[in-house]
Amino acid sequence: MDEPVVIYETVHGSHAHNLARTGSDVDLKGVVIGPRSWYFGYRPAPEQIELHADHVRYELRKFIRLAADANPTILELLWTRPEHHRAMTAAGARLLAQRELFLSALVADRFGRYAHAQLKRIRTHRDWLLHPPAAPPTRAEFGLPDRTVIPADQLAAAETLLADGRTDAVDVSPNFLELLGRERRYKAAQTHWAQHRRWVDTRNPARAELEARHGYDTKHAMHLVRLQRMAVEILTTHDVRVHRDDRDELLAIRDGSWTYDDLIANTERLSAAIDDALRVTTLPPHPDQDAIDELCVELIAEHLRC
Repeated sequence: MDEPVVIYETVHGSHAHNLARTGSDVDLKGVVIGPRSWYFGYRPAPEQIELHADHVRYELRKFIRLAADANPTILELLWTRPEHHRAMTAAGARLLAQRELFLSALVADRFGRYAHAQLKRIRTHRDWLLHPPAAPPTRAEFGLPDRTVIPADQLAAAETLLADGRTDAVDVSPNFLELLGRERRYKAAQTHWAQHRRWVDTRNPARAELEARHGYDTKHAMHLVRLQRMAVEILTTHDVRVHRDDRDELLAIRDGSWTYDDLIANTERLSAAIDDALRVTTLPPHPDQDAIDELCVELIAEHLRC
């Protein structure tokens, strides 16, 4: 079987963002077009190839789907600086030449969603820093017997129906609802404990020291601010500024120059700025799917000579 061909590969992450420091990992991401069997054979083709944690290559169709959906990580790859490009074929150059096809007002939601995911992690980690759980939850704490009295299949079915609002399809007696509520709260507490332990066990020591000193995850804060600023920039200028001219301020945020309250205030301000930019942007609501599809077909067909 022939090997996939790398049509484009670039440095990503802190080095591309102009935020690297001594010891920063070099992240590489690329785009490949596979052999004929990937497109005409009966076996499923891989959507991405992970050479290691910091080196990932995406099959062209997956890359294009993610870019068209304004996925921040993927969209950024099309706007890295030329000196960061590690591989570039004629097909890769053509892909980059058409990068504006992937810009749309979706960036307001997608970049904003990534930013809010960062904020959620910051808040969760801050809660763990200030109020760490002391021990795993017990069933007794939730007024439950040692073993559940609701069979697992009935419990799962009842949770699904209640989540869908179909209370008329289940026995919703007060006793059942109370017991179900306790089971659900216990299960959530178990998940919370497991997440906390995983966070404790896998934290980078230097990053943990920063969190302990400043009371929140300052690295997440830096990326939160970067993503929100990029959303405003794309909506207003139609430019994806991967290389950050605000490097000094962003690194200062990572080093704890902002208090937690500063971060929340700035996050709210930037969220409002994204909403304002969305209202007046001249970007289309969605990318031109037909034009993107045509580009994808032509790149693969030309590569396979078919």
